[in-house]
Amino acid sequence: MVSGYNEMGLAYRDHDCAHVNETVGYYRQIAVEPLGPDSYMSAMPPTRMGSLASYAYGGNTLAIAVNAAYQTVQASFHLYSICGHYIRAARTDRRLICQIERVRDTRTFQTRVIRVSQEGNDASTQLCFIASADFHIEEPRSMVTYSTLPQTSLPLSNTGISTIPPQGPKEHGLYQNLERFLDMQPIAVAASMKEEEQKGPSSAPSRFSAERFRVQAPLESEAEHISALAFYMDKGLAYIPANHSGYALTDASACATLDFSLRLFTHGIDLRQWHLTEATTSVAGNARAFSEGRVWDENGRLVASMTQQTLLRPKAGFHPRI
Repeated sequence: MVSGYNEMGLAYRDHDCAHVNETVGYYRQIAVEPLGPDSYMSAMPPTRMGSLASYAYGGNTLAIAVNAAYQTVQASFHLYSICGHYIRAARTDRRLICQIERVRDTRTFQTRVIRVSQEGNDASTQLCFIASADFHIEEPRSMVTYSTLPQTSLPLSNTGISTIPPQGPKEHGLYQNLERFLDMQPIAVAASMKEEEQKGPSSAPSRFSAERFRVQAPLESEAEHISALAFYMDKGLAYIPANHSGYALTDASACATLDFSLRLFTHGIDLRQWHLTEATTSVAGNARAFSEGRVWDENGRLVASMTQQTLLRPKAGFHPRI
């Protein structure tokens, strides 16, 4: 998530660029500590995405919410869906506070409502994020089992896989802080052949962006792996509507995630292995855009999907290309 970059170039805070052990730093960046019954605090203040954002990276807020929710469910329940809204951008000079409400506990499902807030300068509580998370048991049988394939060639583990230089408008420093935690390698920026064949005068951009990624931190528990995935999957979805249309982020006066839906199709995720993500945008209007990022494992199994509706306002004097 890019939470407004109007105040670009602000000086980094100490925790944003401190020279720390990066693997330990990532574990701490998504960790939570108990405050009381169903109440948790992030172990560290959230980080910014990079030098173009003056506020906290939304994926960090989401990761903390996921991790906190996991602390309130039994080990036999696994997150399959979390949907919600970003209310206001979090700040990077204070920690996040998570309040969990238990709204359903049955033999097969456990549902939690998560409210993430920060303390204001006047000691008030400022709500940043609200979401509903649902956990499901491992069912003994499935009636059908299948998975759509990515457009990018597999396998990902091929050491000869070719990476590519960024194409289109380049925002230097956009993901600067995330690169401390994640090994990310762009491998494709291309047009979908199916969409190219059906393209009309007001069609959505036919491009898709793909990269492979992995986490080198010593993640252990399911909660840590899923929280780390949530941290990653917020990356770039607010930005690609402009990028895939050929515009620079600096052409916008506001760019921020409004709502999101993260859906998981398995809980057996090991982010220390290479995974593939493909991101597309499908509709835009009224200064909003809708985009999706999908993640596959090394075997080509779709493991997660993130959809977002984002705010994208042009600067005064902006003229779209005809």
